[in-house]
Amino acid sequence: MPLKRNGEISKYAVPDFVGKLTRAEFDSYNDAFETIKDEFATLEQIKKDMTELTANPGLFTIPDSQFVQQSLETQHSERGDLNLSWDIRSRLLKLNHSDIFLCERMTADGKQFAVIQRYENDSPYAQANGNTTVMLVSDDAQKAVEDYVARAEHTLRFMASNMVATAQKVVWERVASQNPSRVIRAISERCAKVVDDAHDEIQAQSLERKLSQRHSVGQGV
Repeated sequence: MPLKRNGEISKYAVPDFVGKLTRAEFDSYNDAFETIKDEFATLEQIKKDMTELTANPGLFTIPDSQFVQQSLETQHSERGDLNLSWDIRSRLLKLNHSDIFLCERMTADGKQFAVIQRYENDSPYAQANGNTTVMLVSDDAQKAVEDYVARAEHTLRFMASNMVATAQKVVWERVASQNPSRVIRAISERCAKVVDDAHDEIQAQSLERKLSQRHSVGQGV
């Protein structure tokens, strides 16, 4: 016998949620998801890009011809009197309002690499803090990419959390007289699935690469 909630039959399935929703819950789910669909698409694209970064980080250390002679300036003091110029080597990720680049510069000790986030000039962050942020610095280009991937998982989780919060507000406004916990959980689980899949794929790719490196070293002995 079909399960009923608030007098309605629970028969509507949504992605990555084990339960079923009533018609009212299903309508609320669709309304809420409509507000985050662009961000969700970005989340899925970042997951795909991160998997590619993990599978072959060396590929992203190769200078990309589309960024030849393009550079970024980063500020390294509150007074703005210490600025460094970096040459863009490749783009690691493209987000909605910013880009993540692998950059390089020459120092007295040789090449230095950095992962730098560049924001759109009219974004609130850029207007308050400048349009670039140095995320990490390394003397090895591939290690810089690998270290960034490890940190980028936190970015995915932060994005997913923000999307759920946005959707939750819409759901509460629509069904304030009812308990919308199942709708919110359904959206939360769909977002979490993308992040968890990314984590699993990244870990698998990292393990595969390490095993391959050990095998290569073993053959060289």
